[in-house]
Amino acid sequence: MLPSLLLFAPTLLAPPAPTDDFTTHAKPVLEKHCLSCHSGDDAEHAFRLDLFDDTPSAASHPDVWAKVRSRLLSGDMPPAKKPRPSKPDLDALVGWIDTHLYRLPDGNLDPGRPTLRRLNRAQYENTIRDLLGIDFRADLEFPNDDVGYGFDAIGDVLSTSDVLLEKYLKAAESIATDAIVLDDPAHPPLERLDGAALERSEGNTPAGKASVLFSNSEIRLRRTISRASEYALRVHAAGDQAGPDKVRMAVRVDGKDVERFEVPGERTDRATYTARFRLEPGKHALGVAFVNDYYEKDAADPGERDRNLFVEWVELEGPLDPPRLSSFQRRWLADPKADRKKVLGDIALRLWRRPARADELDRLAALAPKDAPLAAAVKEALVALLVSPHFLFRVEDDTGRPAKGGVRALDEWELATRLAYFLWNSAPDDELLDLCAKKRLKDPAVLAAQVERMLRDARATALARDFAVQWLQIRALERVAPDPARFPRFDERLRTAMRAETELFVDAILRERRPVSELLLADFTFLNEELAAHYGVPGVHGAEMRRVRLAPGARNGLLGQGSILTVTSNPTRTSPVKRGKWVLDALLASPPPPPPPGVGDLAESKQAVESASLRERLLEHRKNPSCGACHDRLDPLGFGLENFDATGAWRERDGAFAVDASGTLPDGRSFTGPAELRTTLARDPRFPRAIVTKLLTYALGRGLTPADDPAVESVLASCATKDPSLAELIQGIVRSKPFVERRVTP
Repeated sequence: MLPSLLLFAPTLLAPPAPTDDFTTHAKPVLEKHCLSCHSGDDAEHAFRLDLFDDTPSAASHPDVWAKVRSRLLSGDMPPAKKPRPSKPDLDALVGWIDTHLYRLPDGNLDPGRPTLRRLNRAQYENTIRDLLGIDFRADLEFPNDDVGYGFDAIGDVLSTSDVLLEKYLKAAESIATDAIVLDDPAHPPLERLDGAALERSEGNTPAGKASVLFSNSEIRLRRTISRASEYALRVHAAGDQAGPDKVRMAVRVDGKDVERFEVPGERTDRATYTARFRLEPGKHALGVAFVNDYYEKDAADPGERDRNLFVEWVELEGPLDPPRLSSFQRRWLADPKADRKKVLGDIALRLWRRPARADELDRLAALAPKDAPLAAAVKEALVALLVSPHFLFRVEDDTGRPAKGGVRALDEWELATRLAYFLWNSAPDDELLDLCAKKRLKDPAVLAAQVERMLRDARATALARDFAVQWLQIRALERVAPDPARFPRFDERLRTAMRAETELFVDAILRERRPVSELLLADFTFLNEELAAHYGVPGVHGAEMRRVRLAPGARNGLLGQGSILTVTSNPTRTSPVKRGKWVLDALLASPPPPPPPGVGDLAESKQAVESASLRERLLEHRKNPSCGACHDRLDPLGFGLENFDATGAWRERDGAFAVDASGTLPDGRSFTGPAELRTTLARDPRFPRAIVTKLLTYALGRGLTPADDPAVESVLASCATKDPSLAELIQGIVRSKPFVERRVTP
């Protein structure tokens, strides 16, 4: 175990060092352990620590000390061959950094202040689904959300543009139309147009208000249909009869005949012909066509020389089906005589996640005339509610809120919003809002009970679908393209099954209250026939994903799952460097720094590949002094997964070379193969801490700073065992200071 880890928790929880003590507490530690490498013009990585003589000069460079703190506590510095700082030395330096950079002026811990957060695409879509009962595809309508600190729910990167605001307005109008149907089923909409007013093709001409089709041709009515239903097109028509047959007419939808009629009457004997058909939402062309033109200029009877179709008017009626009311309309608009402001207040409470003020309700109610039906008035207001910043952003307004020492507690509504978007990635439900109205949600026992209830709810799958997929970085699975010549088994079905396996697996670990170590050690997973064949697991048949027990071995847990193994590989081969980086970042929250410029690439020529194994080529690459420090941390972890090829299939050989899956970590721990690697990681105290760090980042919507370390440690300390469940960690996060409080700035 790393020596620094033995001191980790005591250091973070140690009392702050006295003020004005850089020269007496921090500088002696730097001189003993750091300045030999980080001084002067030739300092390692141009990172100098000899430029600071007192507290003011040092405290003016917080970025320097954040890096020092991170490298010390992760065990990266001093290097492995240098003496480790003693506990008093580590406490002195880290205590000085915490006191001067990460505490508030009164000495209290800083709960942080998330940037105003816009709803991301998933949150918008889930909120519309849960509150309005409308399936809206935000991923098709809105641009991709930017990612920060590994997640797309970070306030700092959720920008808003003029184009996005226009899309929000268009979406609000579409959603309001779907949520509130204003049709009167007893009196379907009816539209009549003179024949001459229709769009004409060549071969017809107006005749007053009518239209005469004198050769095989068509007149059209173009309309955009808002909802699927039966429609009726009536045509008031007659004919100029000639030849052996009567005039024939077709009614067409988008160029295809839906019904044909014989029109026997002359112009003085007009009749109405009705065609019924079903239209789906979208743009349609409705046509009336003359289909049996006849012309015989030499006929003895002049009245028998020319056959034509005469169309006086057309009439479109529909939708004819009774409207299918949304769950929103059935709930809020069932009583057309209900008080408008009361209904708007109830809807605004849910969409804005707080009670609307009286003046806000007045403005919403005034958007429609006083005599407008309730449904029409609510439809107008709903568009305004959905484009309001109070819906699009998760607002935490400090105005007029009591604060102490620059910190205030969240109110009930803000807490409910944070909780719902953390666990469900969606809005608070009625039970949460009811507790807010009664001012009960902040009661610790009530809050804990709500967390348990929400984790049992189906909406908690968002933690696997949104949090875990981003934490484990498997969104990249959508874009990876393994070389089809080398990996012919990999196709879209396998890609889909790989992602489903990881989502279902994490969801099971959460819902079954399994310890977090089972994320790496569990003896089960979820497979279908294709993925099981890829893994070499027998006895699984069919395309449906199902739970499968695994024999003890390399495939257990996340490290044996194809989604992770594929996204951490190159298209043509595995990448121990990418896999090691993934382990450090996702499982240990200790990502390496970016590589220095100009370090060169791994030898990939045909001669190089055939003459040495990948492991040997990486060892040669590490001889570069600029590369060795990081690769000493990265490569051993990646080597432990080398028995899995670039798509996660098992192998014993890599081309002409036997796979060597052994590794030795910088602290001396050794392992051979994936099974021993995952056991080593499951026992590492950094693993549960990394999960808390990732969960807290996701929950708060901001990157963590060293000021959050005490909160991370308090979450871990609140658990009953050293191997807590995800649910226990979530309970600790919801109780933590950064989750229930925020810093207030003047």
